[in-house]
Amino acid sequence: MITWPRMQNVLLGIAAFLMLSLFWSEMCYTVTDEGVRYSIKFTEHLQFLVLTFITVALAVAAIFYRRQYILQVRVCIIEMLILLGFQIWLLVAFLRLKSVYTFTVSTLFPLVSIILIVLAVRYSWKDATVAIARDFSKKMGKKIKK
Repeated sequence: MITWPRMQNVLLGIAAFLMLSLFWSEMCYTVTDEGVRYSIKFTEHLQFLVLTFITVALAVAAIFYRRQYILQVRVCIIEMLILLGFQIWLLVAFLRLKSVYTFTVSTLFPLVSIILIVLAVRYSWKDATVAIARDFSKKMGKKIKK
């Protein structure tokens, strides 16, 4: 059973949920003069599907590294770089299609996930420094007693 004692795991879980919701979300839509609605989903484009899957997998992997703080920070940094590329790719798509399509709020989910992951890295880094200081003080305490 997974416990959620650390704030960084909660933030990573929210980021993973946001990115997971892209599998069912529309990227953009348009309505014709006759009232017919056409939409493009994230799953209709292979590059967005692959990037969404990778970012969800990295967020879940980072949650499971809850006791290995430095590794969790590294996985989060890789995920942030991928999400930044994902958001830039969505911006390019927006600039190409903005005259025809209206984009939905879910196109900003990678940006929101980046912000959540930055906060998670801050919490994880604080825990890492506390763990390193605790280990160092234990080692120094043993040397002094000898």
